[in-house]
Amino acid sequence: MTAKASDPRGAGKRTRLTADARREQIIEAARVVFSRSGLAGTRTRDLAAEAGINEAMLYRHFPSKEELFEAAVAQPLEDAVAACVEFAGVAPAQFDATAELQQQQTRQFIYDLCAAMEEIAPLLGVVLFGDATEAQVYYKDRIQPSLAKIQTVIETNYASWPHRDFDPELVVESLFGLTWFLAVSEKLSGRKRNREEVAEQVMNLLMNGLKVPADQDIPNPDH
Repeated sequence: MTAKASDPRGAGKRTRLTADARREQIIEAARVVFSRSGLAGTRTRDLAAEAGINEAMLYRHFPSKEELFEAAVAQPLEDAVAACVEFAGVAPAQFDATAELQQQQTRQFIYDLCAAMEEIAPLLGVVLFGDATEAQVYYKDRIQPSLAKIQTVIETNYASWPHRDFDPELVVESLFGLTWFLAVSEKLSGRKRNREEVAEQVMNLLMNGLKVPADQDIPNPDH
């Protein structure tokens, strides 16, 4: 009996992706693996398998596991934080000191930070709860400078509103931590909060908690 020749146009034929599309496919697969195993626990063969390719093709796009981690986890996280910082960085000359606009800007910043955290909370966990030494370096080099920029904006606009004496660094870190935990809570519990309502309530906690009542003197008037 003569064997039938296989048809090269059969169902096993793969669709060829462009270099950019393949790169994005690898990045998306890497996020899954890094979220599951962290940087130290991830092997290149696991990354290749998740992306449906071999290791040779993986290395064609990313010369090392560390470079792929940068593209899949570290850079998107930094970009998201930077976007929030950019919104927070209202130039002092353009800052309107009215209470209504202050609340509007603060509310929008919190809304944007919550939106960013919804995307980056799992990535933040990968970065900060993996290898302790790498986490410390990443925090100091890439997250702390962004938080410091937000703190600078707050300090620049101290004089624009009547407030109690407070530590801007503590406020910024608390807000960052609060929005991160809300994102984690939503993901783990499956409960979806209304982001506009969250931003409104957090803004009220922040602004009205620090605001000096009209019948009291403003502490530290030089601020």
